[in-house]
Amino acid sequence: MRLIINTALTLALFSHAAFSDSQTKVDQLQLWPVQSGNLVAQTHDQEKLWQGSDLTLGDERRVMLSRSKKDALIFQWQDAWWSAVRFETNPAANLEPFRENGGVVFTLQLEQFDNAGFDVAYLCGNGCERKVTLTHQVKALLGKGPQTLKLPASCLMREQDNAGYIKTPLRFGAGGSGKAIFSSVSWQRDLQSVEGITLSCPDQQTVAITPAPLNEHWAQSWWMPRHKEKLKQARENNPEVIFLGDSITEGWEKSGADVFEKYFGDYRTLNLGYGGDRTENVLWRLQHGEVDETNPKLVVLMIGTNNTGHRQDDPARIAEGIKHILAELEQRVPDSKVLLLAIYPRGATADDVLRKNNALVNARIRNFADGERVFFKDINSIFLTEDGVLSEKVMPDLLHPEEYGYTLVAEAIKDDIERLTR
Repeated sequence: MRLIINTALTLALFSHAAFSDSQTKVDQLQLWPVQSGNLVAQTHDQEKLWQGSDLTLGDERRVMLSRSKKDALIFQWQDAWWSAVRFETNPAANLEPFRENGGVVFTLQLEQFDNAGFDVAYLCGNGCERKVTLTHQVKALLGKGPQTLKLPASCLMREQDNAGYIKTPLRFGAGGSGKAIFSSVSWQRDLQSVEGITLSCPDQQTVAITPAPLNEHWAQSWWMPRHKEKLKQARENNPEVIFLGDSITEGWEKSGADVFEKYFGDYRTLNLGYGGDRTENVLWRLQHGEVDETNPKLVVLMIGTNNTGHRQDDPARIAEGIKHILAELEQRVPDSKVLLLAIYPRGATADDVLRKNNALVNARIRNFADGERVFFKDINSIFLTEDGVLSEKVMPDLLHPEEYGYTLVAEAIKDDIERLTR
């Protein structure tokens, strides 16, 4: 038995070593052109393996993949909240050789881009993904013919990541409507040796603390108008309590409106929740006047779950963003107290990657409370069963409360709001 085990272990180690050695020698990992069998089309709730012929996915042909006569990959998407084409490899790829000087290279001809978004990612396993949004850089190429684009590995890989066993080395994601033609797609070991346009990306270490408006394609029509309307409301409402955050806070105006009126209707309030906002977006809004003409007794703040959901930001970076928001509030409404809520749980179970990321943020931000101006409150247990399960009754999409969930929240914080506004 010992001989058999040792032999199996030796073979496994030999195979891994051979895999690693072969990967370190290659200068590129070609993902297209290839034969069928390694591409997957996706929508937010469906996926289908591409078999080499025309593929459609979703209602009303929402995603289409096909191959041109010149062997280019045609990716079309229509009125999609989110869609993607995912490149798989078998065996798994070792991306480590591309980390230092390499990156993704693809030749793109953009023929349609209507209210659209575009991102590039690789999937690092067990729910982990590394993504960068390239919407505005790609949009500038519309109608300009084939363009070779280079995305440095540093835009995707993080220092602590191990990219040595990657089954999905690349994914192109898109929203809205568009048509993109890819004549070649690869990871290249030396980007300087490739002619083309080098794409830029935010600094992963500072993006969460760098003030910026929300720049996603789906927010263009409403985000800035909401900001202007909230500036007006701030001047006119003389709020006692400001609720500041993302879509969960904005939801008090929607599915939580009746609950809000029942529990908090006696207060003069201002809702500064914006769907999709991350810490850097709240910082921008504060620096552009949203509370400057107010003097509330209390600010109820919860932010950060979109840092987790959109970019999977490091918990320390998200906490740093929240700390900067608290500093802005101290500067702009120095007489106001802050009720800092723990980021709510998300995902069905306790082992959900995004929920664990939020939990690590909460472990940091609880230390921001000083008991005089900033007060921390973790109400997350009210959403969960004893086994840590988040039910669809509480949050139908396992992220946003509906009326029942907002009732739980209101019951949990009403006494704190009353106490802190006296």
